[in-house]
Amino acid sequence: MKKTYTLIYNPHAGKNGATVAADRIAKRIIAAGYQVQKAPTTRPGDATALALAAQSEVVVAIGGDGTINQVVAGLVKRQHPPLLGIIPQGTVNNLAKVLHIPLLPALAVDDLLNGRPQPLDVGLVNDRVMISTLALGVLANAAVSVTQQAKQRLGPVVYLTHGMQSLAKKQHWQLKITGGGQTWEQDAAFLLVTMTNSVGGFRNFAPQARPDDGLFHVFVAPRLTWQKTLLLAPYFLTGNFSKLPGMTYLQASALTITSADARLRSRIDGDPSVRLPLHLQVVPDKVQVLTKPQLTERLADAAGKLGPHLGSTSGH
Repeated sequence: MKKTYTLIYNPHAGKNGATVAADRIAKRIIAAGYQVQKAPTTRPGDATALALAAQSEVVVAIGGDGTINQVVAGLVKRQHPPLLGIIPQGTVNNLAKVLHIPLLPALAVDDLLNGRPQPLDVGLVNDRVMISTLALGVLANAAVSVTQQAKQRLGPVVYLTHGMQSLAKKQHWQLKITGGGQTWEQDAAFLLVTMTNSVGGFRNFAPQARPDDGLFHVFVAPRLTWQKTLLLAPYFLTGNFSKLPGMTYLQASALTITSADARLRSRIDGDPSVRLPLHLQVVPDKVQVLTKPQLTERLADAAGKLGPHLGSTSGH
């Protein structure tokens, strides 16, 4: 039986760029001898429904982190989900960068055809899916003010500049976080939960995080003074965010976040999402994503294969 692919995309996204990418990718897949079905969305929620119903071995999300989130939301509901493929077509492409998937569709299609399945942790936040980040407080508020045009023009830097402006307003909320058998209560400027080493396209944010480690990586920033706000940028850019004075960092596979401020609303993978209280749970090993091994992984595999052979000949 030939391998089959379903391509899910928003035909109106990026000035029809996703449609052009889908057409070209479909031709490449067919030329490689496989079967493909294009599944354009027509309204909100379609990507999840299409992924839930797809009858193929690989379901491909063509788009940014929001599109990937919606496709994964459909896959994770299935008892035995198809493999996930990713063709980056967003502005930030956070998850694609983490997985080292080429940002050019013509190169990314090689991951679909020749990649290996890799476990991808999925976060459940109340009834919503999370693949990358969740923000509360000033970071979430700052993201609201970022326009699509600004993201396209400035890239990830726009989140940093808007975030600094929001932090300067000295907003804060009393948060209670429970996870890993411990409880933290803090007057916080913001809370950020990430499942990867990248946030908003900045790859050094949580160097210890991996997309398959089964953990949420949580940063809780204290109420910040002007001086601490000015110190934030270099910590953010150099990957030492957890070392910002007063920052609380924790890891957990399950979390509960509550606040007396019922108006506080989260943002998940860049989009407005559910209000507090939040109940977070990692679902490991349910979804597998196609990626090509990096050079270090290929060298390790080669060493593993050569090892027994070299060992067997050394005694002669």
